[in-house]
Amino acid sequence: MKDFALELGCLGFTMRLKRLSDALMHDGRKMYKELGVDIEPNWYVVFRLLKREGEMSVMEIAEKIKLAHPSVITLTNKMMKADYLSSAQCTDDNRRRLLTLTQKAHDQLPRLEQIWNAGERGVIKALEGTDFMEMFSLIEARFGEKGFKDRTIDELNKPTL
Repeated sequence: MKDFALELGCLGFTMRLKRLSDALMHDGRKMYKELGVDIEPNWYVVFRLLKREGEMSVMEIAEKIKLAHPSVITLTNKMMKADYLSSAQCTDDNRRRLLTLTQKAHDQLPRLEQIWNAGERGVIKALEGTDFMEMFSLIEARFGEKGFKDRTIDELNKPTL
């Protein structure tokens, strides 16, 4: 059976990105379950960021990883429920809460980093011989300069011959 997303060419781009992302997340969940690790695949970025920075607000995390604030709240709330993050009110601003890794997180980090490093090596091997990461950065930059909406409207507004 033919892959309709491939048939769509550039119109299938977002579908293919979503499909790849979903496949990686699903496989990551299966891997963590098989390894007996109780985390979600997308938590690694918060683990690594807070390990490096110590403590951060949700807004700071969102800005660093370029995700929407509500998405970071959902992610960090799940991590807190699993006892990997603790939250404290900022002494300078009561509206801000500062997140830090818990002792459980610090205890798990050596094993998690071992898994993440192996995962990174696996991705590098999968991408070997391609310039995918460079191209992906270029695509992100171009859509950062001018988004899909503006590009589409510009094309709609071009005179037709």
